[in-house]
Amino acid sequence: MKLQRLQQGPSSVDDYFKELETILTKIDTRESEESKIARFVSELRREKQDVVELYEYSSLEKLVHLAIKVESQVSKKTHF
Repeated sequence: MKLQRLQQGPSSVDDYFKELETILTKIDTRESEESKIARFVSELRREKQDVVELYEYSSLEKLVHLAIKVESQVSKKTHF
Protein backbone atom coordinates (compact mmCIF):
# COMPACT_ATOMS: atom_id res chain seq x y z
CA MET A 1 0.00 0.00 0.00
CA LYS A 2 2.76 2.41 0.92
CA LEU A 3 4.46 1.89 -2.44
CA GLN A 4 1.22 2.50 -4.33
CA ARG A 5 0.59 5.75 -2.44
CA LEU A 6 4.15 7.08 -2.68
CA GLN A 7 4.41 10.45 -4.41
CA GLN A 8 7.01 13.16 -4.31
CA GLY A 9 4.61 15.65 -2.75
CA PRO A 10 6.46 18.33 -0.77
CA SER A 11 9.59 16.16 -0.43
CA SER A 12 12.78 16.89 -2.30
CA VAL A 13 13.64 14.62 -5.22
CA ASP A 14 16.43 13.09 -3.16
CA ASP A 15 14.15 12.34 -0.19
CA TYR A 16 11.46 10.95 -2.49
CA PHE A 17 14.00 8.65 -4.17
CA LYS A 18 15.39 7.46 -0.82
CA GLU A 19 11.86 6.63 0.36
CA LEU A 20 11.16 4.74 -2.87
CA GLU A 21 14.38 2.74 -2.51
CA THR A 22 13.62 1.98 1.14
CA ILE A 23 10.15 0.68 0.32
CA LEU A 24 11.37 -1.40 -2.62
CA THR A 25 14.07 -2.94 -0.43
CA LYS A 26 11.65 -3.71 2.41
CA ILE A 27 9.18 -5.48 0.18
CA ASP A 28 12.01 -7.19 -1.70
CA THR A 29 10.53 -6.42 -5.08
CA ARG A 30 12.41 -7.48 -8.15
CA GLU A 31 11.23 -4.71 -10.44
CA SER A 32 13.22 -4.14 -13.58
CA GLU A 33 15.22 -0.95 -13.99
CA GLU A 34 12.66 0.24 -16.56
CA SER A 35 9.79 -0.34 -14.11
CA LYS A 36 11.59 1.58 -11.38
CA ILE A 37 12.25 4.44 -13.81
CA ALA A 38 8.60 4.54 -14.88
CA ARG A 39 7.43 4.48 -11.24
CA PHE A 40 9.88 7.23 -10.24
CA VAL A 41 8.92 9.55 -13.10
CA SER A 42 5.19 8.99 -12.76
CA GLU A 43 5.16 10.22 -9.17
CA LEU A 44 7.39 13.27 -9.56
CA ARG A 45 5.72 16.64 -9.24
CA ARG A 46 4.29 17.64 -12.62
CA GLU A 47 6.67 20.55 -13.32
CA LYS A 48 9.68 18.26 -12.86
CA GLN A 49 8.07 15.36 -14.67
CA ASP A 50 7.43 17.48 -17.76
CA VAL A 51 11.08 18.54 -18.00
CA VAL A 52 12.61 15.16 -17.15
CA GLU A 53 10.56 13.45 -19.84
CA LEU A 54 12.27 15.63 -22.47
CA TYR A 55 15.65 14.01 -21.80
CA GLU A 56 17.11 10.58 -22.35
CA TYR A 57 18.65 8.69 -19.48
CA SER A 58 20.14 5.22 -19.36
CA SER A 59 19.70 4.37 -15.70
CA LEU A 60 17.66 5.22 -12.64
CA GLU A 61 20.72 6.81 -11.06
CA LYS A 62 21.17 9.19 -14.00
CA LEU A 63 17.46 9.98 -13.95
CA VAL A 64 17.59 10.87 -10.25
CA HIS A 65 20.56 13.19 -10.86
CA LEU A 66 18.69 14.82 -13.73
CA ALA A 67 15.58 15.28 -11.58
CA ILE A 68 17.67 16.87 -8.82
CA LYS A 69 19.13 19.33 -11.35
CA VAL A 70 15.65 20.13 -12.64
CA GLU A 71 14.46 20.65 -9.07
CA SER A 72 17.32 23.09 -8.50
CA GLN A 73 16.43 25.03 -11.65
CA VAL A 74 12.73 25.15 -10.76
CA SER A 75 13.64 26.35 -7.28
CA LYS A 76 15.84 29.14 -8.68
CA LYS A 77 13.04 30.33 -10.98
CA THR A 78 10.49 30.48 -8.18
CA HIS A 79 12.86 32.54 -6.00
CA PHE A 80 13.21 35.27 -8.64
